[in-house]
Amino acid sequence: MPWTSTTEHSDADKSPAMSLLPELLLTVLFGAQASFTHPGIILPSKELLGDSELKAIIKRTQKGRDAREVLGFSPRIWEALTETLRAGNDQLTTNKYNLVPRVRDLVILARNLLATKERAQNYASDEGFEAEVRRLLDICIDKASKPIAPNIDKQTHETEMHIKGNYKKVMITTLQFLNNLMSQNETRKLHVWLHMFGTPAASAPPNPAVPAKSSQKPKGKSSQVNKPSPGSGVGIVGSSALGARHSHKETVAKCNFLSAGFNAKYYKPGFLTEVPRLLQPDEIQPLPMMLQNGVVPLEGTDHAMQAVRCKLMLAQGYGRSLLREILVFLGAWEVDEDDFCFRMMAQVTEAILLNGLIPYAYESFRDEKDIVTPAQSVLLKLLASVYRQPEAGRDHSTSSSSCSFGISTPSVLSESPTSPVTDFEEAFDPPPIIESSIPTFFVAVLRKQVIPSTIRIIKLQGAIREGKAKKESFELSLWDLDRIYEGLYQFFELLVLFSEDEEAKRVLISSDKGIVGDLVVFLRELDKAIPRWVASKSTPQPPSPSPSPPQEKETGKGGSGKALKVNEAYRVERPFDVYPNFKDGEGSRDESEGADDEEPNDDRGLSDPEEFTWPHMKRYLVMLLSGFSWQNKAVQDLVREKGGLQAVLNQCMIDDDNPCMSILLPYELGIKKVLIPYTDIREHAILCIRNLLENNPENQKVVKALEAIQAIPNEVLDRHGYEHYFDDAGRVQLRKTKGKGTSK
Repeated sequence: MPWTSTTEHSDADKSPAMSLLPELLLTVLFGAQASFTHPGIILPSKELLGDSELKAIIKRTQKGRDAREVLGFSPRIWEALTETLRAGNDQLTTNKYNLVPRVRDLVILARNLLATKERAQNYASDEGFEAEVRRLLDICIDKASKPIAPNIDKQTHETEMHIKGNYKKVMITTLQFLNNLMSQNETRKLHVWLHMFGTPAASAPPNPAVPAKSSQKPKGKSSQVNKPSPGSGVGIVGSSALGARHSHKETVAKCNFLSAGFNAKYYKPGFLTEVPRLLQPDEIQPLPMMLQNGVVPLEGTDHAMQAVRCKLMLAQGYGRSLLREILVFLGAWEVDEDDFCFRMMAQVTEAILLNGLIPYAYESFRDEKDIVTPAQSVLLKLLASVYRQPEAGRDHSTSSSSCSFGISTPSVLSESPTSPVTDFEEAFDPPPIIESSIPTFFVAVLRKQVIPSTIRIIKLQGAIREGKAKKESFELSLWDLDRIYEGLYQFFELLVLFSEDEEAKRVLISSDKGIVGDLVVFLRELDKAIPRWVASKSTPQPPSPSPSPPQEKETGKGGSGKALKVNEAYRVERPFDVYPNFKDGEGSRDESEGADDEEPNDDRGLSDPEEFTWPHMKRYLVMLLSGFSWQNKAVQDLVREKGGLQAVLNQCMIDDDNPCMSILLPYELGIKKVLIPYTDIREHAILCIRNLLENNPENQKVVKALEAIQAIPNEVLDRHGYEHYFDDAGRVQLRKTKGKGTSK
């Protein structure tokens, strides 16, 4: 989606010299083409002069609309640009890498001219410049992806890296060109989409004026997505739910018109699939923008055609592969939710959701060797981001339909802007409602694919810990466990969001297909196989009086079996009167030196995969069961029948593998939801027990019959001279320890 400029026309742009600009550019292009086709025919000094003139013209097109229009609306200019770029591409295929900067300048100029929208966009495609850009992108991908030879000297290695870097710069510019080519131009969008993901329909007429008699019935959704063929065009002509504003006939007419004029030159479907493997987060921005441009119902776009392209992207193997690579890219680079690329892909995910294709997309990324694949994990994270963001807090900075790459205000001259300035409203406002089909689908996935497989792993861990199985029987590596854990973590994040919606919550706790029983079994197995852990600290930190929730910092969840690095309030058990001088507003945690960045004091030395501790999982399970059981006797009884009361009671202690966090609990007091700051699993478990016992005599009887076995030593109490003990009635009491001045 191009960015337009609000720059006022300069006096120079309005002068008669503007009419000479096309002739100057044609002369420069003639010289560049000659230097490509006949190296050495032009003196080096003249080549340098031509290069400087080309850069000066590029700068004028960045600043002034008149310069862009006088050049972009000229077929002669586009024809000359095409011939020059074709000659440059021919030389690049023969490893003339010294020409890369000059070729890139040609694409930068063309990219700027496309900001004039439809007329220039159509010339760029009709004259063949677009086809040459796709060819150039393929050349750059090939050159940039070749490995550097081993055992070479440092200088040669640096030279090779420099060459790769130049090819990557050209890749970024070509992506910007393609994005600007599509902006606010439905024909060009679908044209690029067909080259990216599939060929036109075979039944398209040779002439758009003569309609074809299609002998093929429109294909249904299942036939579109189950057996896609890269060259079949499946998912275009046969699309059914295209939106309210356009009829099915109008949409088919548009597709057939485009199919008739399809430019097959240098056609190579899937030509963008390799791009995410070669670029970094600050370089790949144009690619998610292209996806947003094609599928998100932005203001001023044809929403029916946006839906068609969304379905086409997922119906074709090349589309699914590109989407998978981008999702894996976000996960591998640990792209933050505030990052531009993440927010763009969240919009793409929302478009997939609104088209009813999230279940299909999730299943498309499935791999039999993984319980949850990396692409599925990131898709879940994006979906949670879509559902989580409240209407009032939605960010408008990712809607880029009014901006063009390469067009700058006088104060910002940038060839590849990274902070687009926009004035369009968010494409989706308010966030989508959680339809019951989505939690139903993911509950089924959890029950059939995720939880049973994870429980088998946890049971084996417990058997190894008890000496009932050999370590050699645990075949998973830490890397395997990290992939499983990441997916499980994102599933629970999504379940927490579902539990806050009444309709979705009914799906989660339904008696026949709900998830409650599976969660109880999961908690029981974790409780038996994974012991709790309490870190030792020299000085406990006082609890913070601040009501605002901390932000979690997730770094490498689970890779070493350690507790995650989180914004912790305190990590040791303590009585609430240990800090008698602590007052509200004083000594808050945020003032504690290094509190936010403090690493957990994990001296356990965990390194073997079978010692993996599944941090945060017990806490999530207790949180969910707490919300589900509130004033719901059916859930309360089910937890008891599955043996969950004892498992929940066992969580009523500090566990630093399930550290503190602030949440809006799904437990209501009157008409308000309550915010419990800096709660840990103990507080969640106490609240969960309260909800499980409320108005349930059977559960109360079970808990009353339980006997305490042992009081776990409390490090804070020990430090202050106190200890637990059991009285004759089995109740836990507190007393001064011996040697502290008080006897029993």
